[in-house]
Amino acid sequence: MIRLLPNSNSQTIKIIPRDNTSLSNISLIITEDGTNKSETLTSLSATVNGNFTHVPITSTILKEGSSYYLQFSKNSSLWYRDKAYVTSQTNDEVIHTLNTNQYDQYGEGSEDEYIVL
Repeated sequence: MIRLLPNSNSQTIKIIPRDNTSLSNISLIITEDGTNKSETLTSLSATVNGNFTHVPITSTILKEGSSYYLQFSKNSSLWYRDKAYVTSQTNDEVIHTLNTNQYDQYGEGSEDEYIVL
């Protein structure tokens, strides 16, 4: 899964596509999971850097905490497909969870105990 920032600045997506020939005229459809709100970016160019292909994008629909479906096409055929999660968290050492402060942790001795027979 690709991690993106929730802004409209240029960001580089690093991928390993089906082929690395003809790295121009790439299109990208970004679709938000749940709402199906989408944005199409056309005439993108990519560069090869080691084992990865770098594709710079600038999207206007990225929202914090949302996930997106990415579909890259080249000459009207599928080139690469992936999912992306948008977060402003940049520290890789911090564990990220989607359910922070939304559920009570079960604790021993609490009133939530029950017996299964």
